[in-house]
Amino acid sequence: MKTIKQCHICKKIDFKEHINSIDYSVSKEEFTIIKCINCDFHFTNPRPTDSELGKYYISDHYISHNNTSKNLFEKTYKFIRNIAIKGKYKLVTSYFKTGSILDIGCGTGEFLNTFKINNWITKGIEPSDIARKQAVENLGLDVDESTDLKNVKGEFDVITMWHVLEHVTELNETIEQLNRLTTKTGKVIIAVPNHKSYDSSFYKKYWAAYDLPIHLYHFSKETIKIIFENHGFSLIKTKGMKFDAFYVSILSEEHKSEKKNFIKATCVGLISNLYGLFTKRGYSSSIYVFEKLK
Repeated sequence: MKTIKQCHICKKIDFKEHINSIDYSVSKEEFTIIKCINCDFHFTNPRPTDSELGKYYISDHYISHNNTSKNLFEKTYKFIRNIAIKGKYKLVTSYFKTGSILDIGCGTGEFLNTFKINNWITKGIEPSDIARKQAVENLGLDVDESTDLKNVKGEFDVITMWHVLEHVTELNETIEQLNRLTTKTGKVIIAVPNHKSYDSSFYKKYWAAYDLPIHLYHFSKETIKIIFENHGFSLIKTKGMKFDAFYVSILSEEHKSEKKNFIKATCVGLISNLYGLFTKRGYSSSIYVFEKLK
């Protein structure tokens, strides 16, 4: 295990325990999330070393890495994913009608393919062999395996990371590379869970979006804004991901009672979205659009 001694945002060394939870997907080991007393940034500490992390990803829970539709849950996921892709495409094209896009953690490539068939220049990065093979062989996409952004050449009008930033081992270095790879007028679009959401406070240690230990960082709107500002970005738009509250609540119910409990999860998801709409707590997950500081 690796112990982080400085906050990733403010570099202070005073921490407080936030919550203990377990790895529900693979190992059943317990991990701790701590928060910085100075800036309130939350992160998993201690965490697996880079060489240890791989074994915590070996799970059938990663539905985004396959295209199977074996049961109602998977079929529903695929249906909602297609709706979400249309929404993401609309968001991106509100800034650029065409251009170049880099999708980091592109999975099986359905989102990126939407841009390819609309004459965008597309590039993907996906470390999962299973998902990358589907993106390349089924959709003919240009997808690299390496997640080291220093190896990526050129500049992009849009860079997207859909539920990926919380996984990267080198947070500050990654955001610095995002700045290098973005054109002067480009946009970086990040989607991450929000640990201040209602469903997070409702499920506490069972909240599926903690996803320990592979979620190394746990963002709020305030902390993701600060860390991107530290690397020359300005937050220009925040958009709630309303479907995520239901998906996360279903998984959280399964963690808590070993049953998906769709009815209760739907109620919690609905309440969480209402809190996201009418309070400052935010949604279960949010999309943040950044541009370079002028």
